[in-house]
Amino acid sequence: MEQHLFVLLCLTAAAASFFVVIPTNYLQHLPAYVNVCVAVFGGLALLLLIESTRERYHTTTLFFMFMALLNLIWFPNGASEGSLPCYFFCLLMYLPIFFRGRARWLPSLLTLVDAVALMVLELLFPEWVTPFHSEQDRIADNMVGFAVTALCCAVMLRTLLRGHETEQNRLVALNEELQRAVVERTAVEGALLQNQELLNSVIDGTTDAVWVKDISGRYLLFNAGACYMTGRRLEQVLGMDDHAVFPPEVARAVMQGDHEVLNGNQALTMERELKKGNGDSLVLEVIKGPLHNNQGEVVGLFGIGRDVTQSRRMAEELRLLNEELERRVLERTARLEAAMREQEAFSYSVSHDLRGPLRHINSYGSILLEEFGPALVPEARGYLERIRTSSKRMGDLIDDLLELSRIGRSELRRVEVSLSELAFGIGCKLQDADPARRVDFLIEPGLKVEGDRLLLELMLENLVGNAWKYSSIRERAMIGFGRRLHDGDEAFFIKDNGVGFDMAYQDKLFGAFQRLHGSEFEGTGIGLATVKRIVERHGGTVWANGVVDQGATVYFTLPRG
Repeated sequence: MEQHLFVLLCLTAAAASFFVVIPTNYLQHLPAYVNVCVAVFGGLALLLLIESTRERYHTTTLFFMFMALLNLIWFPNGASEGSLPCYFFCLLMYLPIFFRGRARWLPSLLTLVDAVALMVLELLFPEWVTPFHSEQDRIADNMVGFAVTALCCAVMLRTLLRGHETEQNRLVALNEELQRAVVERTAVEGALLQNQELLNSVIDGTTDAVWVKDISGRYLLFNAGACYMTGRRLEQVLGMDDHAVFPPEVARAVMQGDHEVLNGNQALTMERELKKGNGDSLVLEVIKGPLHNNQGEVVGLFGIGRDVTQSRRMAEELRLLNEELERRVLERTARLEAAMREQEAFSYSVSHDLRGPLRHINSYGSILLEEFGPALVPEARGYLERIRTSSKRMGDLIDDLLELSRIGRSELRRVEVSLSELAFGIGCKLQDADPARRVDFLIEPGLKVEGDRLLLELMLENLVGNAWKYSSIRERAMIGFGRRLHDGDEAFFIKDNGVGFDMAYQDKLFGAFQRLHGSEFEGTGIGLATVKRIVERHGGTVWANGVVDQGATVYFTLPRG
């Protein structure tokens, strides 16, 4: 504000000097000396104005320049009868605006002393005063002096009032901002207090022990869970160290753990056994960590202790149960191995002991037909044919049973297997064995899985063989092998346009010796049971859909890896 006012005063002083005071003095026929002094003053005011544009404000220089001008032209300009006393009022108003503290009183005293001295000199030496030529000149000079003084005082007063108003508005805005800050601070303090109360409620409400210590190991916080576990009251602990909480040997161990946390500046997890006040033992899982201030310095530590007595007891019981389970598994494994050895012995017996009588029955039946066939009546020959057929069927059943039992015992050798190539090879074999049949094989290329090649080939032989067998009633049969999505998983299928089956009996389809068709189709009822066993050994599933006289589709899944 002062800088802006100083610029206005310099501009006003220069303008008034050159365009008001000098022309008026010339008209009043005042001595040329007066106009020279006023012109010098106006020029210096312009120089001060130019300096102000460079952020240089010579306020004291302007004051003394003005005072010197008044003293120089006091007597040549009519002394106290002219307008000069009015300009002293400008000086007195200038001082409190641009001077502060003690620097204000000395120029004020100097101004008063100067004015009194001029008046005294005028009284003592009246001949020094140059009078006006006429009363009209004196009145005109006073009017000009009053106008210039009024203009300067108005400029200063207006600037002061505007500055006061601006400062008042600034103070009002600051006050409003301060009030908002107070309201916001009050709200923040309320929220902090609420959060502190919530935090204290959570800390005291948890069943875990929570505590905080300062750098010297004295407790600053000790929640209800910690009081319960240690059997101490809060007033017995706060401000005290571990010797007030634990027995001496336990206190030393706890303080040693605190030193490790503080020196290492990192959290540690440990287990500690604690005796409660009633003598019961607790196993605590304790987490300790350092506390830091805003500068990152360690100022204390926190700790959280959880009662894991029950979980440790359960873990021990679980360990004992696992040991008992392992022992039982070993026993059952031994029994299972013994049973498997018995099964292998039984399979060997079936394979060798039963095959001998069957071969004898079949051989002697063939001998009877060859040597005594012409002498036998047709009915007897029919009986012999039935004996041979049944013995052959029984041999096939024994072979299938042995194959089914070996599937469950054999070890899987997983490799990449191309199901498309296997299906194509099986179809070629079937077509070569019966070239008279017209069968269209629709095999999707590039179907690959990971599994046991021998078992998967056996599975496809049964599936493709069933499709070949049950589609033999068609003049032009169709057998398809492909892949589609089923419930988001990849499923393979074997499809034919044969006799199909009734879905009401689908549960029996994959059971051993369960046949849904009569003797018009050869077979032992073991094929689909073998398929099911192979698929399940690979971790997959198998199912079938069919419509009587419209064909059937068998689906199976084989997980990857």
